[in-house]
Amino acid sequence: MKISIEQIDREFDEEIIIKCHEVNDNILKILHKLKSEKSVLLGYREDNIHRINLIDVYYFETVDNKVFIYCKDKVFEVKEKLYELEEICQGKKFFRASKSTILNLTKISYIRPSLSGRFEARLDNGEKITVSRQYVPILKKMLGL
Repeated sequence: MKISIEQIDREFDEEIIIKCHEVNDNILKILHKLKSEKSVLLGYREDNIHRINLIDVYYFETVDNKVFIYCKDKVFEVKEKLYELEEICQGKKFFRASKSTILNLTKISYIRPSLSGRFEARLDNGEKITVSRQYVPILKKMLGL
């Protein structure tokens, strides 16, 4: 079996292509392994370090030069900068909602127009997040509106 790796610029989406003569058990195991890989972040809370699956994140927010992960009912601090988290989330169901917020689309219960061309996103846990005017078109596109 030949394995090759090609490094690409960040402007392109990463992809994995499997070329095979037939889809056998080994190929299916590889596919399952790739699909089940979870992105995990380290969050800090009360002198403890927690492993947080990306799918459990509702949103990231920067406050006073610190970055926080907001989950359903807990908040954790992270060491990464917001732009680094944006890179980690690229290609997943996250988008930049404002200069200080990255939002998980899968956690949105509903959205509605707000003042001055902004949108308000109500999350599954009841929190409200404001989507800045400049990011509303991106949200609409991602939701197919």
